[in-house]
Amino acid sequence: MINFTQEDIGSAESLFLPGSNKFSEEVKGIIECVESKDIIACPGSGKTTTLLAKLSIIGKQLPLENNKGICVLTHTNVAINEIKERLGVEGNKLFEYPNFFGTIQSFVNQFLAIPYFNNTFKRHVSSIDDEIYNSNILREFYSLDYGIQFGFGKKYGDSRDRIHDALKEMRYAFDEEILIDKFQKSLYKSQGKILLALKRIKQEVMEKGILCYDDAYWLSVQYLKKCEVPLRNFMSERFAFMFIDEMQDTSHLQNEILDKLFDKEQVIIQRFGDPNQSIYDDSDNMAWNIWDGPLKITDSKRNSEIISKLISPFELIPSGMKGNGERETINPKLFVYDTESITSVLSEFANTIYEHGLHSNPNNTFKAVGRIAKESEDDKVKIPSYFPQFNQKSNSIETKKLYLVDFINKDAIDQGQNRDAGSYYNSLISALLRALWLLEVKTNNGSYYNKKTLLKEIITKDKHMYIRLEENLVRWCLMIRKGYDIKQDFIIYTNELLEKVFGITDLSILSRFYKRERLVEDSIPATNNVFHYTQGENNTIEIYIDTVAGVKGETHAATLFLETNYYSYDVKQLIGAFKGEMKGKRGKREISALKHAYVAMSRPTDLLCVAAQRSSIEGHEEELSSAGWDLVYVQSTDTEDDKGQKKPHVKVIST
Repeated sequence: MINFTQEDIGSAESLFLPGSNKFSEEVKGIIECVESKDIIACPGSGKTTTLLAKLSIIGKQLPLENNKGICVLTHTNVAINEIKERLGVEGNKLFEYPNFFGTIQSFVNQFLAIPYFNNTFKRHVSSIDDEIYNSNILREFYSLDYGIQFGFGKKYGDSRDRIHDALKEMRYAFDEEILIDKFQKSLYKSQGKILLALKRIKQEVMEKGILCYDDAYWLSVQYLKKCEVPLRNFMSERFAFMFIDEMQDTSHLQNEILDKLFDKEQVIIQRFGDPNQSIYDDSDNMAWNIWDGPLKITDSKRNSEIISKLISPFELIPSGMKGNGERETINPKLFVYDTESITSVLSEFANTIYEHGLHSNPNNTFKAVGRIAKESEDDKVKIPSYFPQFNQKSNSIETKKLYLVDFINKDAIDQGQNRDAGSYYNSLISALLRALWLLEVKTNNGSYYNKKTLLKEIITKDKHMYIRLEENLVRWCLMIRKGYDIKQDFIIYTNELLEKVFGITDLSILSRFYKRERLVEDSIPATNNVFHYTQGENNTIEIYIDTVAGVKGETHAATLFLETNYYSYDVKQLIGAFKGEMKGKRGKREISALKHAYVAMSRPTDLLCVAAQRSSIEGHEEELSSAGWDLVYVQSTDTEDDKGQKKPHVKVIST
């Protein structure tokens, strides 16, 4: 059994906490806990740091009794890369057999879907990827008889896009041998030529080993139906611990699979998360069924005391959150606007940032976020109502990268958006892929390498080079984030890799890639979703515009939550919570609105602002003021200050 000594905890504190900071008693209790527990962590409480500290201590005591392993599951590869980066080289043992670190999807693929597929179809899986699957299912569809194509097209109004979407969303039902659509309804109520043809192409694509992500879950469910007890026994023999990060984002299906595989009496299961932030599942019945007696982390290192107080009524499950008393108290602002002044809200947010001096710290990030981004013809408020040039896709578009400097430069990777470790990791891998592309090096089947096939090729041909690559990637990520130049180090390793793994000795073609600095016309454009505001001659700040889902997990110095309309207006629907009232029973849409508001309003360390139309707060002004909000009325920008800058008319009616 693992021992957690005070010396171990002290070592973890020095490794993961700044200065001479110490873990709270709550955190120490979680680190030392060796029984199955749920851990509920309030926003900014250091949940991931707590898990990392625990893993680092366990890692030093490997191998475990009976050579059992540790299973760590997350929802994104970004989270895995962050764990790798923060644990550093000392954590390498944790990523070796018999341990498993990965996403729930990769876990399902490795332990359930792939073995079951191999045994059932007597061949290997070719790919588990939605894009590859989609292209193959469309190709098979257009090989069908024209009458079949025409008949299926009529069902979807002969719209090519809708036909393609329907084909891509076609799935096997989990409980019946039927094809269903994205609404979980049968494609056709009765058997006919079209349905038989669709079944055939779906089966043929699967038999080729070309799977979409949902197919992997479907195969896993079939495997569990036949072998649940042996599989659960196997997991109990393989793993001593199972940790899940961001448990609130686990779907009902994922949770059902994990519950069947892991017995909490045989495996120590600890599930970390914040149930109040489960915005990816709008169901009023959250998949995470919290066990009795959960452990809690209630100290928010992120939010000031006033912010913590004001967002507490938005919690569906009380966290007992306590704000950071060391942060300056800035009263949260509620910007009230009319239709003609909505585009002045961002200017007032910028003015408020200036007034409190938050712009003076170059490391501070400012964001304005809303729930609904999609533009439509109706007049309901959305993010573009505040910022007309907003483009939801532009936040995810990768800038075209041509030369090595584009992949290893902090500004080129981060672009001022406070990106996480995964962005740096993926950029470095992309630099290697770019080099192989320039050299026209391809896989055995004639295609260019991607991230998966590249890493597989390296580990197969030279395990030592692969270990060095993983160590270098962690080190390079840290160095780039700190502003160091890794160019020569990267070139030396890459040249050695190309020679030892791919047998390439003539690297002259890479000379321009390595040495070329960007031309002016190649310069990296900033995302379009930035509101620029200047006060005076040299004081310009940038406010990044995004969706609530897009900033989940981020920390900002100041955050503006933009009221949008999803069946109803956010502030109007949740006016009771804004006034500090707790409510019992809530409907599904109100629960979803609460979660989105909570995620948005728990991002800032110093300044929280909310934008609401006048009709949403009318009649509640005094109660909002008493709850702690400064009400600020925003009018259209039609005056100039002494520097000639347009500025909004405002009237603070409570402070």
